[in-house]
Amino acid sequence: MPLIKTNILSRYLVREALSSVAVVTFLLLLIFLSHHLVRLLSYAASGKVAANILLQLIGFEIPYLLAFLLPLGFYLGVIWAYGGMYANNELRVMHACGMSLQRLLKQLGVLAVIVMAIVLVLMLWVNPLIAKAKDQIISRSKATDNIVDAVLPGRFQASRDGSRVMYVEQISRDHKEANNIFIADQKKDPTNISNSRWTVVSAVRGYQTRDHVTQNRFLVAEQGNRYEGTPGQNDYKVIQFKKYMVHEPDSQMKTQHQAQEGIPTNQLWNSYDKPGNAAELQWRLSIPLSVLLLAVLAIPLSQVKPRQGRYVQLLIAVLIYILYVNLLFVSRNWIEQKMLPIGLGMWWVHLLLLILIAWMFMSQLGKSFSSIFRRSA
Repeated sequence: MPLIKTNILSRYLVREALSSVAVVTFLLLLIFLSHHLVRLLSYAASGKVAANILLQLIGFEIPYLLAFLLPLGFYLGVIWAYGGMYANNELRVMHACGMSLQRLLKQLGVLAVIVMAIVLVLMLWVNPLIAKAKDQIISRSKATDNIVDAVLPGRFQASRDGSRVMYVEQISRDHKEANNIFIADQKKDPTNISNSRWTVVSAVRGYQTRDHVTQNRFLVAEQGNRYEGTPGQNDYKVIQFKKYMVHEPDSQMKTQHQAQEGIPTNQLWNSYDKPGNAAELQWRLSIPLSVLLLAVLAIPLSQVKPRQGRYVQLLIAVLIYILYVNLLFVSRNWIEQKMLPIGLGMWWVHLLLLILIAWMFMSQLGKSFSSIFRRSA
C-alpha cells in the first residue's frame, strides 16, 4: 500500500477518534458538572458551604473531573468511532488494503500515551494543588461569612442530624442582618427519646458575630423570647431577652479521602509505608495507567459485524469499565484498612484487565485478524 495513502488513512482514523473522544468527554463533563452543581447548591442551602464561593468551587472541579473522565471518554470515544467504521465496513476495507492491526494499535497507542501524560500531570500535580486551594477557600469563607451564607430566607432548614431547625424571614440588603428569626434546638435524652427537651428562640432581628479567641460563630438575636421544655408537658420556661447568642457549629463537607487528596505526591512517596498514603499514591498512578489499558481494550470491543448495531458492544464496554473502577475503589479501601498488602495493592486489578484484553484478542480477533496482524505496517 503506498505510504501516502496510508498516511491519509491514518489521519482520517485519528480525526474520527479524536472527534468522538472530544464529544464523549464533553458530554460526560457536562453531566458530572451538573450533578456537582446540584450537590453544591444543596450544601449552600443547608449552610455547609458559602454561596459566594460556588463559582470558584465549580471552576476547580473542571480539571479535577477531567482527570477521571478523560480515560472513560477516550475509551468510549474510540469504541464509538471504530465501531461505526467496522459497522460500515470502512475499517475492513482499510485492513484489506494494507492497514494492519499492528499499525492501528501503534497509532492508537500514540494517542493513548498523550492522553495518559495529560492525566498523569493532573493526578500527580494539578489535583493535589486544587484540593489544597479548595480547602483554603472553604476555610477562608467560614472565617468571613455572614448569616446569608448559612441561611436562605423564607425556608426552614434542618441540620444534618435533625437536632436544629432554623428559619429567617428576610435578609437585609447589606446581607448583615436578618429579620424575624426562628430557631428550634433539640436536646435528646439518650435514655428516653420522648423526653427530649426543645429550646425555641424567636426574635425580631439578628446578626452574626465571631468569638475572637475560639473563632466560633454565634448568631446574636435581639428582642425576642426563649422557650424551653419537653413536648407534652406543661413545665415550659419562657424568657424574654434583648440580646441572646446562639452558637452555630461549623459543618464539615470532607469525605474520608479528601484529607489525603491535598497531600503532594512527593510526600506520599516519602511516606509510602503508610497504608493510607500508599493507597492514595497507587490511586493517582492507576488512573493514568487505565488510559493505556482501556485504549487497547477498545480495539476488540469496537469490532462489530457488518450492519450490526454498536450499542451492544458499547454496553459491554460500560459494564467492564464499571467493574474495573469498582475493583479499584475496593482495592483502595482494602489497602487503607490493611486488608491487602501494599506490594499487591491495586496492581492485581490492572493485571486482571490485562488478562481480559489478551483473552479477547485471542478469542475474538485471533482468527479474523490473524492475516491482518501478519501484514506489514
